[in-house]
Amino acid sequence: MYWQADPRPGASATYGSSNGGNYFRYDFHTGDMLDISPEPGVGEEDYRFDWTSPMLLSEHDPDMLYVAGNRLFVSMNNGESWSHTEDLSRGIDRDTLELMGVEGGDISISRNDGTGSFGEAVTLDESPLDPAILWVGFDDGNLQVTQDGGTTWTEVSGNVSGIEDGTYVSRITASAASPGRAYAAFDAHRRGDFGPYLYRTENFGASWTPIADDLPEMGPVNDVVEHPDDADVLFVGTEHHVFASVDAGGSWTKLANLPTTLYDDILIHPREKDLVLGTHGQGVWILDDTRPFVEWDEAADDVHLFRAGPATIKNYRKDTSYRAQAEFHGVNPADGALLTYRLGAGSGPATLVVAREDGEVIRRLEVPSGSGLHRVNWDLRHPQDMDDDTWERWENAEIPRPIEERGPWVSPGSYTLTLESRGGSSSTTLEVVGDPMLDLTLAQYRSREQFMLELMALEEAFDSLMEERDISGGFGAQGGGPDADRIRAGARIVGSIYGDMNGGGGVRSGSLHPPTTAMRLRVQTARDILADFGAMPEMEDH
Repeated sequence: MYWQADPRPGASATYGSSNGGNYFRYDFHTGDMLDISPEPGVGEEDYRFDWTSPMLLSEHDPDMLYVAGNRLFVSMNNGESWSHTEDLSRGIDRDTLELMGVEGGDISISRNDGTGSFGEAVTLDESPLDPAILWVGFDDGNLQVTQDGGTTWTEVSGNVSGIEDGTYVSRITASAASPGRAYAAFDAHRRGDFGPYLYRTENFGASWTPIADDLPEMGPVNDVVEHPDDADVLFVGTEHHVFASVDAGGSWTKLANLPTTLYDDILIHPREKDLVLGTHGQGVWILDDTRPFVEWDEAADDVHLFRAGPATIKNYRKDTSYRAQAEFHGVNPADGALLTYRLGAGSGPATLVVAREDGEVIRRLEVPSGSGLHRVNWDLRHPQDMDDDTWERWENAEIPRPIEERGPWVSPGSYTLTLESRGGSSSTTLEVVGDPMLDLTLAQYRSREQFMLELMALEEAFDSLMEERDISGGFGAQGGGPDADRIRAGARIVGSIYGDMNGGGGVRSGSLHPPTTAMRLRVQTARDILADFGAMPEMEDH
């Protein structure tokens, strides 16, 4: 089954298919489902469609919908009406094809092995650069290309060397780097050949270069995608694994920590650059942020922090307790900015230093320092304790984010991240943006951040004062006379407001808004208490 969604803001139309060329337009707001399947006219030969016949909504015109069977069908009005090409298949009679030495017409049980039809499209793509360039691949081995929107077609599979004529075209992918470039994968397992066959053309299929030489001989290629930021970065899904190349297919590396299964479909999210993998029977897997692949060749061998971001401040709803659905959820993304770095041979600590644009260091986070590739996250917060700030992987399967006390959010802006290790360093710039669901100004974010940092300083001052005077704290603490009661009251004011603003230990969500006037007045009372005892800390302006 294929699905395509209208990308226009506010659009509710999606397009789907079921087996054998049945297509429909579905309104996901109302549930309305309208059949839009192409149907032959009276006296016209029946159309042939694969069990999972391809469908494509043009990225150049969201009103233009393509579906493909033995012909390419084009709708300019969201499936209301169709035009079509001539038969683009080889027109082979299935009864003449042999199955284990027996012609299909001679088989009385499961004739032609139960296939509905033959000689139909199984893969379809449109050039991201030119809507007039279309590619269609068939189960009978035909690979057709048009450069004029479907008026004329050229069959180019005969220009591919190294494969037997008629080999199933498992995928055709048009390149965003050049109009004439495309990638074609072929699947020969139906004749007992499980090798990978993957080719690239630069001239609309007139000639093809094999790029699968470094792939293991253990399964056909089912899909190939090109990275939108660098055409030399490719990903392929095979019958068992996913492989990546940073040199245009000259060499391939298997992606680790994925199930051994068939990978049917791959895409790269255009904004986040996440790699999304569709499997057969093992769910959907997402590799967050593929930008390090693009930067790989220019990365230093000893210490390198890859580019990242932008990162978004997100004040989540309360979702960290009472999780009866926990058994069914996937792995949650890490809070804040996902950071990738590489360390060469050697030993010693590694520290991630976070600084504002003016150079003020706001965090020194100890991170893993072993040789090789690492991924950590900065949660876009100040540390709770600047002297004890160590990154730890969050691996709780039932609670999506840490629930212990954390430092306050930073404000939106540009931050310099520096990785220090092995006697060297590597820096990158990260843009932090505000919560997209809140209409807050930068001044409001900065007002809140300053207020929260002052509360942390006041909490520390009250802790020191209570320790100095041997005053017990905590809920329900009493004793020590009027001075002790007053100090405890001030500490509770600061602690309760900090918890309300920052979020109460995972039990309740906090706020990204600046403090209210009432909060500021209450905190001034706490300041006055500290001042009366000579314990008011110096406040820095951040």
